[in-house]
This record gives sequence, structure tokens and C-alpha cells, in this order.
Amino acid sequence: MTTSGTSQPGLRCAGPVGHLLLLAGFLWVGLASSSVVLKAAAAIAAVGMGRLSGESFRGFLHGLRPVVVFAGLLFVAQALSVREGVRLLPFGPAITAAGLVSGAQMATRFLVIVTSSFLFVSVTDPDRLADCCVRAGVPYRYAFLLVLALRFVPFFRRELAAVRDAQRMRGIRTSVRGVRALRRTIRYTFLPVLAAGFGKVDAITMSMKGRAFGLYSRRTPEKGCLVRGADLAVGIAAAGLAACVVFAERAGWP
Repeated sequence: MTTSGTSQPGLRCAGPVGHLLLLAGFLWVGLASSSVVLKAAAAIAAVGMGRLSGESFRGFLHGLRPVVVFAGLLFVAQALSVREGVRLLPFGPAITAAGLVSGAQMATRFLVIVTSSFLFVSVTDPDRLADCCVRAGVPYRYAFLLVLALRFVPFFRRELAAVRDAQRMRGIRTSVRGVRALRRTIRYTFLPVLAAGFGKVDAITMSMKGRAFGLYSRRTPEKGCLVRGADLAVGIAAAGLAACVVFAERAGWP
């Protein structure tokens, strides 16, 4: 996914330690802050950091499109379920100001968590992250599971893009509107991507067996896990996010 080195753009010049600190800062904003403004700004900042780190802005937003749709559904569901306070409309469903605020908090919290996680997966080198985990005392079998999880994210993105291109070449249009359209989408999109994933799993399994993976209880890491200047800068940014949470709570940001 990424390569080490200080010549990489944006967050890619930092290591896994800095990326983990930044992810923790974003998660702190999403889970500890009650400010909708701060959480919305944090989600936008995560998208901007992805763009500065070399990610395609259009591709980044395209990958988050289902997330935005689900966040909208969370907002609507929360706004309709919370009925405390005075109704805003004399007719229709019981929509209150408390319901709208609760829905906005739920939707922005979800957006912050997912966008920051998506950013972390996009800019973090799985091999370096697993190596740092092994050096920290995590069993290498679990660290390898982490590598596989991060490796499969771009794999499924590439396979999905290939399936979509093949569908356009054959004039196949997929949609999720209605039961029949959903069945068609599962048949022509989900199943080919799933079959490609099973093929990748079989190849990885044969490779692991050929290399006697898991034969020894310990494994010596090959790379170093050093904290560099870029990691310190990213750590300061993460501390800034935590400070923003404290300031927003004391200032009473909406």
C-alpha cells in the first residue's frame, strides 16, 4: 500500500505510531465530544488529510458514499425516534429540536469514526504496523491477521472496480432499489467479488503452508519501529484534536 521514507506526501511520511496517535485523536473527538460542529469539522479534516497524503479526492469520496448514505439514515431514524421537547411541525411525524440534535450527533459521530478509520487504512503500511506490533509484544500470528485485514481493503476495492468496468462493458446496470434489483446486484456484483476474495484466500493459505507459518512460537521482526520527526508532528496534531474536545465542551459549542 505504502512505502517507507520521508519523501512520501502528507501522512505517508509518518510511521504507524503517528498514524495510531492520529486515529486515537479522531476517535476521541467522535466519542467524547458532544459538539456537532467539531465532529463535522473533524470528518472534513480527515478527508482533507487523505487528499494531502496522495489519495484521490474523488476516489476517497466515492468510497465514503455508502457511509454518508448510512449516516443520513441514522440521522433520520434518530430524529424520528427522539420525541422529547416541543414539536417543530404541527403536522406529520413528531420531529423535535432534541431529536434533530440527537440525530446530528449520531450521524457526525459515525462519520468521524469511519472517515478517520478509512484514512488510517489508506496511509498506513501494514507491514510496518505489524512489525511495530510484534516489537511491542503482540504475537506475530495476530499481527499477521492485522496485515491481512489491511491488505484486503484495497484488494476488494480493485476487484469491485474491475467488476463494475466489466458490467459497463456488457451493458449491465445494477441497483439496490427494490428486491429484484437487489438480487440482481448480489448476483452480478457481490458474488464475483466474493469469488475473487476466496481465490485470494486460497493463494495466501497455500503460501503460508509452504513457508511453515506458525511453526515457531516467536518471530524476529526484520524492520525497526523508530519514532521520527513526522510521527512527533502527527502526535502533536492528535493532541490538538484532544484539546479541541476540551475547549469545545467548556465553550459550549453546538
